Amino acid sequence: TPPTAFTPEGDGYNDIWYLENIELYPDCKVEVFNKWGKTVFKSTGYNEPWDGTFKGRKLPSATYYYAITLTDDAVYSGPITIVR
Repeated sequence: TPPTAFTPEGDGYNDIWYLENIELYPDCKVEVFNKWGKTVFKSTGYNEPWDGTFKGRKLPSATYYYAITLTDDAVYSGPITIVR
């Protein structure tokens, strides 16, 4: 189950959205959207975890929404909150 919040404040604790065991799915697709549906993070594989930025800029504290596709029949979605 993906975490529902993280705190990317640069203090070395909970700074990335850590997805446990995601390395077991090297071809997974991870997408994060803002409340208007704009993609703010997208990756195939999850080699570089999301750090709460978009195009190098820190995103504000808010609730975003994710879609994680592990396989054709395993798709997970839900909210993720950035707390700054």
